[in-house]
Amino acid sequence: MDQQLQLQQHQQGRSSGFLRPLFTTVTSQSHPAEIRLNNCIAILNLLFPTRSLSRAEISRRINLSRVSVSQAVSDMVTSHLLVETGHENGKRPGKRGTLLRLDSAYWNIVSIDLSQPSLIRGAITDIAGHILIHTEKSIPSTSTITVRTIEDECERLIHTASGHILGIGVAAPGIIDSEGTIIDSSHLGLSHVHLGEQLHHRFACPCFVNNDTNSALLAVRLFDDPTPNMIFVQITRGVGAAILINDSIVIGADHAAGEIGHVIIDQNGPLCDCGKHGCLETLIAAGRLRTAIAHQPHEKQSILHAAGRQLGRVLAYPASLLNIDEITVFGPLDVIDSSFVTGATEAINSFASQRIIHRPITVRRCELGSDVTLIGESISVLQDVIRLPRKQSRLWKTHPSSPTKEDSHV
Repeated sequence: MDQQLQLQQHQQGRSSGFLRPLFTTVTSQSHPAEIRLNNCIAILNLLFPTRSLSRAEISRRINLSRVSVSQAVSDMVTSHLLVETGHENGKRPGKRGTLLRLDSAYWNIVSIDLSQPSLIRGAITDIAGHILIHTEKSIPSTSTITVRTIEDECERLIHTASGHILGIGVAAPGIIDSEGTIIDSSHLGLSHVHLGEQLHHRFACPCFVNNDTNSALLAVRLFDDPTPNMIFVQITRGVGAAILINDSIVIGADHAAGEIGHVIIDQNGPLCDCGKHGCLETLIAAGRLRTAIAHQPHEKQSILHAAGRQLGRVLAYPASLLNIDEITVFGPLDVIDSSFVTGATEAINSFASQRIIHRPITVRRCELGSDVTLIGESISVLQDVIRLPRKQSRLWKTHPSSPTKEDSHV
């Protein structure tokens, strides 16, 4: 999973809750605390997720003075973001520098994935996104999930954690605002639920709620695909998309960007959970395709090829509008196979504008596996906690006052 991630020091920042694939600087740099935070973010970008470098090498690579690097590193070691580990090899004369890397032992992050039908998936990760503990809980259906159900899963995970709890992240299908409120989720049967606020009240630690597809895109960008402009599509119980433009995930005016699952492509089609007929997800959601294949097993490849073409036609318009040349699709391997990908590739290149784009639009299958959403959500928690004001953040406190799992009031 080690990636050569390009440091982007000049990206403009935005408020907590806005997912980005790379850690970004704060907008203003007039206050010493903001300057130091920017320096810490630059160092974290350079070392994330598993790179080891000396202070001198960090200074050279990000063009920051050794004094500033030393101050920022001291802050990050005290906060258990970084740890010293060994020395540089002796290729150059002189004293060998001490290597620094992310401290993967101290902080734990609780990550919950609500995107799967009849299943709640959870994980404890370290701050580099590595899953340490994995849980799954079967439920009658996702529409039976309540805030108490989610709280119970968080509590169960916290009690299994060996490290200090940095924060809790929940990835859920539907429209979710920057405060962690589920505005609408037809799959979960939840509307205007202040989940982030309720989790914070219950566990007294930073808690965040994000759209599941946006969370998955975050993991794809960091660990699977270096492309800063793409459309990511997740096909599970429903169909959702996330859009990446210049390394920023597009959220939309009402936090509903990427809701392609409810685009009507057949007005005479099946009834959707949203109350309309012929929405995209009524035709190509994983469960729908499996049912169609079960009725006509010998037609599996043609069914999946046709489903891929339906997706490709829908994506042709935003791909042309945004000049996107790469589409990544995540879903069960028995559904998102080569026939599906071929169908999507053919359709999107048939219907998308080719006047300016002289190369074909690439459609590829996500190769990160079923943990992609859990990993992405855990990284979003780290990003948001780092950017919290110091008075609100447990991260920048010294060791004696740092929280443990017992501090989370469980």
